[in-house]
Amino acid sequence: MERIIEFLVITLLILLAIIAYRYLLKYLSKGNVNQALFCELYSLDHEPAMGEVSFYFVCPETTFVTFCIWKGDEVIKQLTSKEFEKGGHLLKFQTSEIENGVYYFGIETAKQKTQKRFTVQN
Repeated sequence: MERIIEFLVITLLILLAIIAYRYLLKYLSKGNVNQALFCELYSLDHEPAMGEVSFYFVCPETTFVTFCIWKGDEVIKQLTSKEFEKGGHLLKFQTSEIENGVYYFGIETAKQKTQKRFTVQN
């Protein structure tokens, strides 16, 4: 009988620990970032990229955006740096302007820096 009581007490303590852990996670996640306030950057339709490609992103509000192409940490090409209205935006780029290889394209705003990987193969 004592073993059963010990088992029940241990099970109860484990359940209480799980409940306390969930409350702790809920408490700590109150400061989460609201994704609706950030621009959304979409991946390319074709991989590897060749010829003219279209980069697409959406701004939730009027936002100053710098759009660049990186190779590693180095900016290879800055496509634009201006204020964009709320909504979707399309930037065209000719991949023949850069060598074949692995690159990153992305946007920088006052609130974020978002990059996506792509391969150029002309």
